[in-house]
Amino acid sequence: MKSYEDGQVEVTRVSRCLYDDNITRLSKYVTRLLLNPSNNHLEAILYGEDVTRTQEAYETQVSIVQTLSSNYLNVYLINPREKTLSVIKQEDRDVPAPDKKHNNTYPYDLFLSDYIRQRVYPDDRTMLEESLELDNVMSVLSSQSEYKGNYRINDRDGIHYYQFRFIKNEDSGIIVLGFLNVDDVVESEIRHQKLLKEALDTAERANAEKSNFLSRMSHDMRTPLNGIIGLLEIDKKHENDIGVLKSNREKAFISASHLLSLINDVLDMSKIEDGGLVLNHEPFDLIRYEKETQMLIDMQAQKNGIDFTVHIAPEIYAHPFVYGSPLHLRRAMMNIYSNCIKYNRENGAIHTEIHALPSHDHKLVCRWTISDTGIGINKEYLEKIFEPFTQENMDARSVYHGTGLGMSIAKALFEQMGGTIEISSTPGIGSTFVITLPFEEAEETDISSEPESERNSIQGIKILLAEDNEINREVAQVLLEEEGAVVTAVSNGREAVKLFSRHPEGTFDVILMDIMMPLMDGYEATRQIRKLDRTDASSIPIIALTANAFAEDVRHALDCGMNAHLAKPLDVEKMIHTIACYCSRVCISHCKK
Repeated sequence: MKSYEDGQVEVTRVSRCLYDDNITRLSKYVTRLLLNPSNNHLEAILYGEDVTRTQEAYETQVSIVQTLSSNYLNVYLINPREKTLSVIKQEDRDVPAPDKKHNNTYPYDLFLSDYIRQRVYPDDRTMLEESLELDNVMSVLSSQSEYKGNYRINDRDGIHYYQFRFIKNEDSGIIVLGFLNVDDVVESEIRHQKLLKEALDTAERANAEKSNFLSRMSHDMRTPLNGIIGLLEIDKKHENDIGVLKSNREKAFISASHLLSLINDVLDMSKIEDGGLVLNHEPFDLIRYEKETQMLIDMQAQKNGIDFTVHIAPEIYAHPFVYGSPLHLRRAMMNIYSNCIKYNRENGAIHTEIHALPSHDHKLVCRWTISDTGIGINKEYLEKIFEPFTQENMDARSVYHGTGLGMSIAKALFEQMGGTIEISSTPGIGSTFVITLPFEEAEETDISSEPESERNSIQGIKILLAEDNEINREVAQVLLEEEGAVVTAVSNGREAVKLFSRHPEGTFDVILMDIMMPLMDGYEATRQIRKLDRTDASSIPIIALTANAFAEDVRHALDCGMNAHLAKPLDVEKMIHTIACYCSRVCISHCKK
């Protein structure tokens, strides 16, 4: 009554009610008051409806709007049926405002066409017009919950990146549209894409360089191999000409040595990249090492008519005993010197200065300065001289044979020793290499005085040789027997296990085991021998002789119980030294490399 007296003829109340199906729903009840003219009584008409879906749609819409409003600059409600756009939030003051239709509501097409014309970057206008066309928006939202895209706008301080985002309320059919500044996101993505492109370019360059390298290696390996085969063909026709046979043998040896150096470069680089290269830590005499290296270099230099000189500072002579890896030091230095000889001019020169730098903590820091009078290195190539699989140019390569790995290997070895290498060069005049290496000081008493010949003797050592290739087996057996060893040879791993197990303990001092053999490979044969119930099964040295020369092959050999790994083609001196080393009472450390 009071409501009617106050002029309120309709009262609405929304509440939650429990329906007959035991489900609570949101209901809206409307009471309409009217005065019956026939009897002057106040009457009421009551009706109710389930507004659960309507309320949920409203709450969803409010949630969407609130979410967008917290992040987006501009937020609008779009009524697709009426093709209108209502402003909810508009912080971008430069957005144009056409004539209002009703209650801050505008014609959708007119509002957005003005916005695109006045605010959007010219190159993006056509794209955005098509993207925001209402039929297109409805089509996209018919198959997905939201629709968004990026575009650029013109602003007072330049061009900015924006994002449009449409979200449809399925219950009400209303669409929420937001505009957001995404400069940070887009710029981050641009930076990310740039980094990805740079990484891809780097990978593609590396791939191209490796492919080019493999192509060159295929050619360079075939060249000496072709020479060896050709020389053998010539020998067939001159079997009685001792002079021709001797000359061809020397040429074949040179070609084979060159082929081996190519293969060794590839294997060394693989070890370095794989992290499988392990340096020795042993005492040695730096002066003695230098004299031995000088002798090797001087022999090569003389053959090429190059004057080779070395000056060692007095402070090196004062304390020449250090700990290090002389084998790898020589390998790295030989790579440098080989380049100095290979790329030198006729009657050129190589000069080396060796000095000690100030140091402490019982360290000897040596600096080698190696200068040549060669063809020099141009600036462009100098910047990437240490990259693997690179060579300066094809013209130089056709004259100076090599893999393009020597400098990469040298740098990696020097760095693993804790040192550095720097290069300066002037094309047509020559190059200078500066190598700095730290050494831990040693005492003279730390260095073995046992003559090398005694340490490398395998006289009387009893060897079990397992090798399936008949030629390789014959070569190894002859070489070992010429050094005084007693060799028993078998052709596969199964025979090796059988022979070892059937003979008394102490019959063999060492086993040389090929890996890839029929019936039973070297890995399994080693495991079988190690499991035998006899004392020498666990103690006898087993040394792998194999063409499998990568780091994982070495690890596999050691993991299955082998003591050492020697790669084919065999370095005879290294093979003899390793056998002697493992068969002596004291195993010299670098045999375990």
